[in-house]
Amino acid sequence: MRVDLFVDPACMWSWLTSRWLVEVAPQRGLQVRWRSYSLLLRDGPEGLEDWKAALWRASHRAVRVMQALHADDPDGVRGFYEALATQAVAAYNAGRPPFQDLQGALAAAGLAPTYAAAADDAAWDEPIRRSMAEAFAVVGQGVGTPALVVHLDPPVGLLGPLVSGATLGRRSGLRHHAGGAGAVTSPATPAHGPGVAVVMGKEPSRIWWPWSVMAAAWPVAADRWSHDRLGSSGLCVATYG
Repeated sequence: MRVDLFVDPACMWSWLTSRWLVEVAPQRGLQVRWRSYSLLLRDGPEGLEDWKAALWRASHRAVRVMQALHADDPDGVRGFYEALATQAVAAYNAGRPPFQDLQGALAAAGLAPTYAAAADDAAWDEPIRRSMAEAFAVVGQGVGTPALVVHLDPPVGLLGPLVSGATLGRRSGLRHHAGGAGAVTSPATPAHGPGVAVVMGKEPSRIWWPWSVMAAAWPVAADRWSHDRLGSSGLCVATYG
């Protein structure tokens, strides 16, 4: 079963989710595609704090490289993303800004350093927007990162799952996968509009609005539950509508 993971390197939640997905994919027969997402293109630079504007601009340059790689070598995106994240941690620990050595990240992943030229080529922004539009079409307009699209019939969109480092490790990662953690969009309801359900364990326990998950994590009650399993993935998700 194919799963698309949409990431912006600036989002640490995306990195943690990617580590969980890398662990469970071979055990559950998942084919993961790494897709481009730019927080800067979604929100624009206006009104951002200086530190966030600098971070998102630097990350956006890296996302352009990811998109250029996707056009030629989709399997290379993962290696670049992982090398980039490793670099970013080292830069942070050394007090340096992240995402500055794109050629170095490409070389570390065994990819041609010439792809770094895409970082300053705005022509890649439109393909990135199209990539994001694929996530929005399934998960919901404006959804953040990490976003997953599970290619069932019809496709299912997940915000997250948002995981902590404690979830990682083969045994805990598989429990997390099998028990079900994630968020899935549902049809709009008159009372609530589009919703997402964060699922823990075999049965859903509460619903969260998308923006609440990313900000205040405000739980609201659901009018009606329905739940199903995502085919052979073992993910238990919940929708309401």
